[in-house]
This record gives sequence, C-alpha cells and structure tokens, in this order.
Amino acid sequence: MKTIKKNPMKKKKRTKKQKRSIKNRHEARKYIEIMNLAYKQITSSWHDIFDKDDYLLLSYIKQGIKQGWKILKDKNVVKEIKCNSLCMTMSILNSTLGTRKKLDQLDHTQKLYLFFISYLIDDSKLSKKQVSLKHALHKIDMRIMNQIKKLQNYELKKDNRNIKKCNKFIERQEELKKQLIESDGRNKEGIGSVFRIDVCNNVDCEYLHEYKMEKGKKWNESYSKFCLNITEIFKGIVWLNMYMIFNKTTKIKYLSPYMKKIETDINIRMSLKPIDIILIPDSNILNSNLFYEDNTLDRERKKASLSDNPKYWVYTNYNEKEGTIQKRGIDYLENKHYVAAIMSLPYDTDWRSPMEIKEKNMWKNFQNFLKGKDPVAKLKNIYKNTKNIDGKERYDLEENIENSITLHWIYIHRDKLNDFIEEYVN
Repeated sequence: MKTIKKNPMKKKKRTKKQKRSIKNRHEARKYIEIMNLAYKQITSSWHDIFDKDDYLLLSYIKQGIKQGWKILKDKNVVKEIKCNSLCMTMSILNSTLGTRKKLDQLDHTQKLYLFFISYLIDDSKLSKKQVSLKHALHKIDMRIMNQIKKLQNYELKKDNRNIKKCNKFIERQEELKKQLIESDGRNKEGIGSVFRIDVCNNVDCEYLHEYKMEKGKKWNESYSKFCLNITEIFKGIVWLNMYMIFNKTTKIKYLSPYMKKIETDINIRMSLKPIDIILIPDSNILNSNLFYEDNTLDRERKKASLSDNPKYWVYTNYNEKEGTIQKRGIDYLENKHYVAAIMSLPYDTDWRSPMEIKEKNMWKNFQNFLKGKDPVAKLKNIYKNTKNIDGKERYDLEENIENSITLHWIYIHRDKLNDFIEEYVN
C-alpha cells in the first residue's frame, strides 16, 4: 500500500476570521490611499501621512460613512459643514450624493466625504460638551506657541507695536493658564472659550477620540495623525470629489498635487432649473413692495411672511424662455431636499442713498439676472489658497463666484426651511 505524501506547497485553508481580516486590510488600504492622496492634493506635498498600520481606523471610517449617509438623508438636519469656506460647492456635492438611492452606489472617495459629514456637521449634543482641563491647557499652550512664532517675526522686522501686542497676549494667556491650574479648572472667567469643542481643532479632535487613543500605542499614533491633519484631509476629499464631478471622471490616482484650480464655469441662472435650486429672499426683499405683484395672493404672501408667526415663501420654478421665476409658499414645495441660496442682491447706488432708491436698483438687477443680461452670475472656479486660522497659516479652498446675487448656500429639506429663514434671514 502506497503512502500518500502531503504536498508541502499546498496552502492551508483560511479560516473565516482570516478571510475577514484580509478583506478589512484590503478595504482599509483603499481608504488610506485616498486620504493620503487628499492630503497631498491640498498641501501640494508628495509625503504620505498614513501607512498600512493605520488600518485600525477602518471600523471608525465605516461607522462614520453609515452615519454620514443617514445625516445626508435626514430631513431634520440642515447640511452646514464646518472647517471650510465653500458653500455653493458643498451644496452641489451634497445634492449630487443625496440623489443616490443606495449607499453602495457611491465610490470610496464619495464615501469618505460622507465620513467627514458625520464628524464635521453641526451637532447640538456636541455643542453642549466641554473638553477636559488637560486639553484646555494644551489649547492655551498652542495659542502661546503661535504667538511666540509671530513675535520672532516681528522682532526680526523690529516692529515694536506688534512686539508689544504679542508680549501682552502671551502674558495674559500665561495668567489665565495659571488661573485654571490653581482652581483645578473651576475658575473659567475670561478663558471659557478654550473649553468649547471645535471639531476643526486637532486638540479637540483628540479629546473626542481619547477613548480610542488610549487603547494602545498604534491606536494613539493613527488617531493622532488623523486629528493633526483633519482639515487638510477633508478639504482634499472635497477637492477630489469636485474634480470628479466637473471633469466627469473617476480617475484621480495620478492627479497632480500642483493643480491650483478646478474650472467649474457654472452659470447660476442656467442652473436654477436643472439642479432645482430655490432662492431664499432676504429681509430687504421680504419687506419691499417692489418684489410683490399687485394681487391678493402676493399681498397675503407679504402679510404672512411679516406676521408674528411667519410663513415664508421662496423663488422656484425658473422659466428660462420667459426670464421669470415663481414665488411659492414653503408648505407648497415638494417634500424633499433642496439646494437653497440666500439672496443678497447688489445695488449700484451710493450706500448713503435712501432705501427706496436701493430697492429699485436691487429689483432692476434681479430682473437683469433672470433675463440673462450682463454681468452674468457664475461660479467660475474653485481654487487652493492659504488662510490664517487661529494664528496659523492653514491650507484652504475658495470659490470664485462672479457677479453674485447670493450670500450663502445650503442643502436643506423643505420641512426645515421656515425655521431656517426665521433664524438666519429675517
């Protein structure tokens, strides 16, 4: 009887746990590659910040993606996302992703945007929390360090006025730090702001992830890298998504980090109908008779919008051929999300002119906008920039909107519009 020899080259069958681990590491690698790419795009760097050991972030990322998808679809949440200077662009991106029926229809770059939505969107529960004394003191130390860097530059320039201001600021921060230490954090007079949570701040980010960071050295390193670069990664993810939208491509792997702007060339008037944009009238429009027709319906609209329990209206259903747009009470809009723009009509008269003259000029400019007369309002491009945030130069994205008739853009459900207008517009 022959002995059957075992083939030493034959691979052992993997267990379900091993297969799941391999699958997770493969998925983590995809997200890590995109976050590295996003960071390099916004900073014009060739340096990776994440490596294969940062697969530990996967469960957090996947959880955030699911939560971001829920938030995007939630009619009770106004999509106001922190840590960025874009509003029209973000509203378009939210609308583009929001029209998808299933989460599985999104690619990894789009899903990472959802992850950041879950972290960066306004959260009423989070706004009530405060950081620990340890983290508050760290924030004061960072303020002092930033001011010391400024001081060194002013000393080189022999700018005595700013040298004096810097020294005064540093001295005051040292006093407040001592006050907190001696009172064990109880005396917050004059320094309460350092306890408020700012999700864009890397120290506050570390506070919010403290539990995970204390799980071990690798966990600490991964979350530290994430928090330290959170705003750059987020803006890079937005940049990649906008590149894909406006270039109609998903090929981003070899995108040059030295590209400074994305051409959008969106004619705002021509986009009103296709994107289903609604225009929210500002207080000047709501109060001016020029923007109402002489009929019972419009008189009732004005009366309702100015009552103690106001019912507002918006502009919608733009007719390009006629150059007209309809007013519609919010209650009569379709039950869905909208890209909404708060209006701010320009006027060409002197700022000291009577309000009546300004209103006539604003009315004329609005009619010119509707009929497509020059100057054309358009989102010309999105470009990279740097911005001073909390005393530090940080990378940022800006919108180049020419001849704008709007002040701010949001992605919002019909059912939240009336409360939003009441709080932020009228």
